[in-house]
Amino acid sequence: MTLMNCSLQNSLVEISIATLMILEFALGLLGNAMALWSFTSHLKVWKPYAVYLFNLVIADLLLSVCLPFQIIFYLMHKKWELGRVGCRILTFLLSLSRTGGIAFLTAVALDRYLKVVHPRFKINSFSIQTAKFISALVWLLVVVLIHPSLVTSRIGKNATECHSFYPMEDITFGGTWQEVVFFLQFLLPFSLILFCNIRIIRILQQRLQQDKQPKLHRSMVLVTTVVVLFGICFLPSFLARILMTIFQRSENCWTLQVIIHICDVTNSLTYVNSVLNPIVYCFSNPVFRYSYRKVFNTIRGKTKKLQSEF
Repeated sequence: MTLMNCSLQNSLVEISIATLMILEFALGLLGNAMALWSFTSHLKVWKPYAVYLFNLVIADLLLSVCLPFQIIFYLMHKKWELGRVGCRILTFLLSLSRTGGIAFLTAVALDRYLKVVHPRFKINSFSIQTAKFISALVWLLVVVLIHPSLVTSRIGKNATECHSFYPMEDITFGGTWQEVVFFLQFLLPFSLILFCNIRIIRILQQRLQQDKQPKLHRSMVLVTTVVVLFGICFLPSFLARILMTIFQRSENCWTLQVIIHICDVTNSLTYVNSVLNPIVYCFSNPVFRYSYRKVFNTIRGKTKKLQSEF
């Protein structure tokens, strides 16, 4: 049995995914636009971790730009109308935003780890210019890793299909490379983030026993939040892709359908990360809490004014 003889569509699953993505698009665009405004208008003192967070905002906003195309794709029951070139560009940008976001979350975790666990290391005296240079190198590395998706993305048998992943009927370099990058972009960052944050939490717990500072408590909440969010958003997709790798050559159509639907749903959950990342900014600097509160109070004030007029 080939994929050509097996329908991989399900209206309920597709509408549910599209609905989730609409929420991710609206909330992610709002939250990250506010974060970008905070960076450009209110953040006066820049540190290396702030540079990494700024690049994380850029990656999340790039994802928000791509989501409407994904939403339309699922609302049209996986029918792609923008051709093979459009599919390759979208796949590349989605991979760029997700991999870039993961990379800068990892950079933030490493920066916090060095500052808390090894405060005397010379690397902690990095200048802002050095942090910008490191960020540029990270983007370059990400592009190098995922650029094969521009020419070898998992496009279906015809130009009306566009999948960010797809069961491989034939083993190709491009398809294999995408799988390797996908697994590495979860395993390596998650291992680093988990290691760094466990060490940070232990150090902060020791300090909190000696000094009950609110700043230390916020730092502990921040590092715990990063680990939890990363696991919630990316672990299900990682496990689903393992299932895909195991069963992609199955002769059972029902098995393929279930695996594809699971991959579709869990892949859409990875985009939740862009919605939740502003929580990371909130705990990282009071500037963001002030900016969010200001915007919220402005919206609430306008709402009350409109209600009083009626």
